[in-house]
Amino acid sequence: MTRRLQTVAAVTCMKLLLLIFNVIFWVAGVVLLFVGLWMKISLHYLFELSDEYNEIIPYVFIGTGALILIVGFFACCCTVKGQPALLYILAVFLSIVFVCELTAGVSAYLYRGKIQDGFKSGLNNSITLYGNGRMRDRDIDMVQKYLKCCGVQDYLDWYSKWNNHSVPISCCQDRANCHFSPVEDTSEIYTEGCYVKVVDFVNSNLGALLGGALALAGFQLIEYKRSKQEFTIYSC
Repeated sequence: MTRRLQTVAAVTCMKLLLLIFNVIFWVAGVVLLFVGLWMKISLHYLFELSDEYNEIIPYVFIGTGALILIVGFFACCCTVKGQPALLYILAVFLSIVFVCELTAGVSAYLYRGKIQDGFKSGLNNSITLYGNGRMRDRDIDMVQKYLKCCGVQDYLDWYSKWNNHSVPISCCQDRANCHFSPVEDTSEIYTEGCYVKVVDFVNSNLGALLGGALALAGFQLIEYKRSKQEFTIYSC
């Protein structure tokens, strides 16, 4: 009788731990979904400046996040019901998500160098073609405005575009008192180049995403191991 009570108590404790793990897993899915939407809605102007940018990247994060939400919900059902058959189905889902996360993390790390080179050539092309009314005009203006930068290496890059030594209004610190005219006082404009700021921004975020993806992948292995221990040893 005592042994039976100990077994029930152990299973109850493990189920509680699994529910906590599943909630964390579900929250991670929400984060990935948010990151994908953030890249697609708020950061598209930044990534579109890179000649190496692939528009499918945000959808990968959105899809992975949505998949994690579904798997997380299913994992909670498996934990509550305690049926071994559901565990095997859960294991398949976890394996798919694990491969997706690992692939995304490694791809992001390997893709980082191409993105950096793509930003440099993309920024240069945007300056050369600036004023043609294309979407890149809006993109580079947004980058210069929000990252508080001007040009690729510095504000002098715009001088090759306009011989009258002028810069776009998006380079101005105070746009209300700044005009599309020759620069006489550089204290009124951003003088730092955008390339370094863009690369630093992307690297910091890619590093965080890579670490998060690997941590989440490791977390899944722990969750699967605990699930297997609960359902196979205690047969609940």
